[in-house]
Amino acid sequence: MPDLEQRIKDGLDRLGERPDPARVVGQVARRKRHLRLMHRVQSVALVVAVLAGVGGGTYGLTRVFGAGATHPIPGGSITPSPSTSPTSAVALCSDQTSEVTSTFTGAAGTIRTLWQVKNTAISPCRSNGYPKMDFHTSSGWLNVRVHHGGFGDISQRPRSVVVPAGKSLYFVSYWHDVDTQAGPCQQFDRVRVTLPGNQVPAEAASTGCVNPDSVDVGPLTKTPSQ
Repeated sequence: MPDLEQRIKDGLDRLGERPDPARVVGQVARRKRHLRLMHRVQSVALVVAVLAGVGGGTYGLTRVFGAGATHPIPGGSITPSPSTSPTSAVALCSDQTSEVTSTFTGAAGTIRTLWQVKNTAISPCRSNGYPKMDFHTSSGWLNVRVHHGGFGDISQRPRSVVVPAGKSLYFVSYWHDVDTQAGPCQQFDRVRVTLPGNQVPAEAASTGCVNPDSVDVGPLTKTPSQ
């Protein structure tokens, strides 16, 4: 088997060869450079990781404590507290702190009355709408159901009115003081005025004759001419 013998001889010859020192030194140098490069890469990666951790911690503290924050956190929003309007902050005018007076005008058959409702409280009050009215007769209170508008000077829309302490609200009323098909005119000696939002009326001494089904009132106003 000459081929086998030749292979054995060639292998023994290679084992007998001595390694090249220059080649060995080059391989060692490349290995060292590779290790130094890997060490630098690992160091840079460690620094980046530490910086990222510090940045994340600072951001988290800023969210929790608001330390050093100069801008809103992205995605966040601030909802402002609802403001209270000046009108709604003023108390509702009460019949218990009101003083009612009247001035009668008009021709026979239809009575026009200007009513003045003075705010006797120590602070302003507000009101909006139509007052209620009732009339006291010899048989008691009539339980009148008033009508809104009906005449040119009382047909405007109601508006919110703020009345300073010591000042007055106004409204105008109309009624018939004669007998009609709806019923007779009835003599009265007192009048009740109930402001919007109230249950207890203010009373005033007043005399006259009224047909209970003919009472028309206008909205409360700031001046007598409105």
